[in-house]
Formats: sequence, C-alpha cells, structure tokens
Amino acid sequence: MTFDEIPMTWYDPAVFIEVKPNYSQKGVYAWPEKVLVAGHKLAAGTLEPGQTRQITRGDEAIAWFGRGSIGAEQVAAFRKVNKTTPLYVTALEDAGDAVKATGTITFTGAASQSTVLRFKIAGRQVRMTALATDAVADLATKLAAAISGDPDIVVTATAAAGVVTVTAKNGGEIGNDIDLRVDAAAQPVPDGLTIAIADMAGGSGNPDLTDVLDLIENSWFTKLVHPWSDNTNVQLFAEWLKTRYVATARLDCHGFTGKRATYAQAVALGDLTNCAYLSLSCLSRSPTSSWAHAAADCALAAFHLSNDPARQLKSLVVTGVEAPDSEDQFTQEERNLLLQHGISTYLHLDDGSTVINRMVTTYKKTALNVLDDAWMDIMVPATMSRIRYDWSAYFNSLYPRAKLIDDGKQFQPRRADGDRAAGSAVVSPGRIKGTWAARCQRYAGLVWIENAEATIEASTFERDETDRNRTNARQIVQIVGNQMVFASSLEFLV
Repeated sequence: MTFDEIPMTWYDPAVFIEVKPNYSQKGVYAWPEKVLVAGHKLAAGTLEPGQTRQITRGDEAIAWFGRGSIGAEQVAAFRKVNKTTPLYVTALEDAGDAVKATGTITFTGAASQSTVLRFKIAGRQVRMTALATDAVADLATKLAAAISGDPDIVVTATAAAGVVTVTAKNGGEIGNDIDLRVDAAAQPVPDGLTIAIADMAGGSGNPDLTDVLDLIENSWFTKLVHPWSDNTNVQLFAEWLKTRYVATARLDCHGFTGKRATYAQAVALGDLTNCAYLSLSCLSRSPTSSWAHAAADCALAAFHLSNDPARQLKSLVVTGVEAPDSEDQFTQEERNLLLQHGISTYLHLDDGSTVINRMVTTYKKTALNVLDDAWMDIMVPATMSRIRYDWSAYFNSLYPRAKLIDDGKQFQPRRADGDRAAGSAVVSPGRIKGTWAARCQRYAGLVWIENAEATIEASTFERDETDRNRTNARQIVQIVGNQMVFASSLEFLV
C-alpha cells in the first residue's frame, strides 16, 4: 500500500484519510477540440499579426479582420456549420508585394424591358434595377454602386463606359478564387442586353504562412484552417503538420485549405503533398469562395470527428457551400481520380446544396514511393490521435509515479479482471499490457477499433535491456472500417 500524503513514521494515535481518484473505471477522456482559423485581414482589422484570440461572437471577426475581409468570411462560414467547438483566430495581412485580383462585368446592348438584374459576387446576392431607358454606362454605374453598397462583400467595384471593374479587397493570389456571375437562374437577362463576365485574375503574392506556424509551434490546436492554397504555403503547411504528429511532439493537428480549381488544377494541388494530416477541398466554379468551403469542412470535421473519430463524414451537408452549375461539377470518374490524388470529393443536390462524398487526406504513398491507402481517410489520423491522447492521459493518471520491475515479481494480488489495484506504485510490462488490454476493450466498445482480442494478443510490452527505467511497447489496433463501396452481382434467373 502506498500513500502520497500520510507519512509512514507517524506514531501518535490518529485517523488519517487521504482522498484521491481511482482511475480503474475511467471512461475515455474527452478530446480537447480546439480550432484555429488563420484569416486574411484588411488594414482596418484590429487583430495584429502575432496574436491569437478566442472568438465567441460573430461581430468580433468583423472588427478583428475588417469588414468585407476574407478572415471575417472564414469565421462566418465556420460558425454557420459549427457553433459549439472552441474557436480561435489569428491574422495575416497582405504581403508587401501583393497584387490584388481583378475581374470585369461588361454590359452591351440595351434591355428590351425594365427588370431587376441579379448577380452573385463571391457568393453574395447583388441586385440592381435595369430600366429599358438605361444606357450601358448607367447599368455599369448602378451595378458598381450595388456592389459597393454591401460592406461585407470581399471586393470593391468601379464603373467606366459600361464596364464594371471588380477588385479584391485583400491582395494576393487568393483573390483569383472569387466568383463573379450573373444569377440568370433567379432572373433571366432581358432580350437585347448582353452581360459578359471576365473571371477574377491577376492576383499574386499571398501572405507567408510561416509566421502563423511559428506562432503556435508549441500550442495545442486540433484543427487549423487557412485560405492560402498557393504551392509554397500548401507544401509548407503539410510539412509542419507532419512534425506535429511525431511521438516527441504529440500536438496532433489536422489542416484544411481549399482552392477554386478545374479538374487538372485540383490534381496538381493534391499531388503537391503526401500528408496524412491535410485535407483539401476543391470545387470548380462554385459561387462559394474556397476559403468559406475550407472553413465549413473544418467545422464539420471538428464537430463530428470529436463525437466519433472513426465514423465517416459522407452525406453531411456542407452548409453554406453552393453547388457549381451542372456543367462545372466533377463527374463520377473525375471524383474517383481526385480521391486517388488526395482531393476530397462532394456531391450536389437538386436544391443547390453540397454534401461530402468522401473526405480524405493527401497521403497516397509510402516514403519508398509505394502506393498506399493506409492514411487515406480523415478518420484514420482522427482515430489514432484520439487513442494516443486517451492512452497517454490514462497511463499518466494511473501510474504517475510508478516504479518499474520485471514481469514475474509478485508485488500485489491480481483482481478478478486480471489487473492489479489501480494506483499501485509498482508496474511491470505485463501489468501495463493488462491495462492496455482493458483500454482496448473500451475502444472496441465505442467501435473505434475491431478485432480487439487478436490485436491485444499481438501487442508486446517489454522492459528495455539497457535502460531499466523504460518500457518499450508495440501496441497494435485495427481501426474499424467504413461502408464506402458496395459491390454486388444482381442476377436474375432465366
């Protein structure tokens, strides 16, 4: 029997009772989900780079990143999907050499009748009244005023000679992902009037993500989403995420970012990295901006994988993400290929909403360049993180100051379940294996793992031959599968 507070050399008659928890029946430890949004701020935003803040109200994002900023939209997109997960923000401002993306909306001809014209700019509805008597210059002036009249939109607009020039408020390549379109499905353009769209382009010089990654190097965040999908930042992000997962760090973090991309561009983006802790969201010409899509994906993963890390996210609606037009949606064959290149895929419903088809990581091959799907699905790192976190917390709770001896030493009677009394100050490799076995049964009961008995038997625990203060272990689990593909031969008798 060991005591932490009662001295063994106390002889004066007394009754001492120390109170401490017994962890032998402790359930699985709650996962401390904590999300960081690294947002792109405007000069008017009050959150200085190098700071992190917890955000609890939507208007805080507007103040910290600036009204009409990408950062404010990221937070809004996250909270539209997930209102409960603790959310923190940090900010980067335009790079010194950043160039802002621009696009144009050009009017030609004349409306045959007065009507309300509808547009979508970065996914936001913009309306204007076009009179039959309006010249193209008048129409352009009206549209520019309507765009500028929305302070939360991520662009500015000017008009000249029938042409509206739309400019991203934030500088950088990121602005090229902004969608411009006539919402003809909601309101057809009247005969005689033509509206031509030139997509946003020319943006260059994204901020450098290094400052954000250095800032939180030793901080616990389980998810990190940012909007910068240029090659440099994506590769930098992937390598940083890998370092967080190593045994000596144990700061597991899953990353999210996205890009407005054609099939070929999405493939190129996925092939940039081979990271089990990074998920990429790509749609071709969705009205919704890529940063809002990535934030929504992160929000879904943070909520649902916290509840059950082993359960797939298929069929969950990505709230706020609009479907591309049918001709711009990836085909089934393209989706299958995108998954092989590490790009998550989505389906689109008749009401224009988007649902997850399969959320994957960018991991595709081993270090020896052999094709491998071991870490393909986001549930794999999520489940392994949960098991590692829980086992570490449980082990440290049970044996915080334990002495280590070889197996076969009788130091305390076994209980009926094969373990010894919790809280003993002595452990052996065999006792640790028994503790691992009991924990695996809990994981199996949660259906995080399967074939627990076989994997427990295959797990090994031994005392290090040269360091008598160290136990070496090989702990094996088999993560539960998910119903992804159903293949059947449906036959009829003749």
